[in-house]
Amino acid sequence: MRTTAVAVPQHRTYRSSWRRSGHGANALQAVLVELRTDDGPTGIGETPVVWAGSAAVTTALVAAVAPLVVGSDPLDHDLIRRRLYAETGMAHLGTQGIAWALSGIDTALWDLAGKLAGLPLHRLWGGAWRTRSGFHADLVPDQPEQMAEDARRQVAAGFRTLYLKVGFAPEEDEARVRAVREAVGDGPRLRIDANGAWSPGLAKRLLDRLAAYDLEYAEQPIPPGDPAELARLRARVPVPILAHESSLSVEGTLAVIRHGAADAVQLDPRFDAGIAGARTAAQMAEVAGLPALTHTFGELGVCTALMLQFHAAHRNLVLDSQTYYPNLTDDVIAGGPLRFDGCFLEVPTGPGLGVELDPDRVAHYAAFHAREVAGRPAPPPPDDPYYDREYLVRPRA
Repeated sequence: MRTTAVAVPQHRTYRSSWRRSGHGANALQAVLVELRTDDGPTGIGETPVVWAGSAAVTTALVAAVAPLVVGSDPLDHDLIRRRLYAETGMAHLGTQGIAWALSGIDTALWDLAGKLAGLPLHRLWGGAWRTRSGFHADLVPDQPEQMAEDARRQVAAGFRTLYLKVGFAPEEDEARVRAVREAVGDGPRLRIDANGAWSPGLAKRLLDRLAAYDLEYAEQPIPPGDPAELARLRARVPVPILAHESSLSVEGTLAVIRHGAADAVQLDPRFDAGIAGARTAAQMAEVAGLPALTHTFGELGVCTALMLQFHAAHRNLVLDSQTYYPNLTDDVIAGGPLRFDGCFLEVPTGPGLGVELDPDRVAHYAAFHAREVAGRPAPPPPDDPYYDREYLVRPRA
């Protein structure tokens, strides 16, 4: 096993609703994982940098479990995964707390499986329902007129779904939604995300008002801990509900389905039980008749390829998914960044993930990480008292 911390500059900074250290800063960090077989291919994976913006922590967590992986048969994927769960406490405490750190290993094992079979992952998983996958455009919270201008620009670029954060002051939320809808007209889909910021009562009042702007979905309008309450809200509002924090695990998706709590679910292989958990959740949602999409935590081309393989192989992943990929200035994969056609990315057709690392780019962005990011304090957040204080605390007036 080999790990490499990299950082790739982004075009613009963006504000994360959860205010993570360094998240949304000028460079996207990731830890690349390579699993080399004795006499065959090398599997590649990508682990996000979650813990306090420190790639060193991510690297240490991956390295700590290396003895549990090295020496294994790469096709004993599920046995390796269960061993890791037992040894890291996930078997008792649940997968979400640490699964992200091990997701690069999980991805690299799948990449190996595809390479050993000589097939892209979507073929191993049953075939491709689609050859390209759509993504939505993120609108950064700003003054309504700036958001309207950004929305027009994104629609002109070919994006058909626009996504914006709400959960600030109710009048600000409505002004922003109204400005965006008036700017783009009736055609584009408009999706909002409250990150669980509203009480059930406030969610009911606001969604009744915001329904006038023809919302595609309201993502996680209330806190995720009570799917029965989310189901009660869903039954009382005219806006379709998209579960996210409620469906970040297989167990969470099961609870959402059991309670009838959402009209669609958003999944993330890094925070579920790996891609196996996300695939199980997608299949459960399909049985329940629910469409699905994937969440982003900021991915380079390796993990973006994983998402595309996942989208292709599951019939119900039909909604435009979230990505920050257009914000990258470059990538670490051979050939450079994957290229958008409007809102679409093509599903790679090579074996495994369908992409390979570019050694020169990896070396360049590893050096950039060591020189410009590692060991330095995270950039300070914007001077925005409302965003830093009240939104962080999640007022539920």
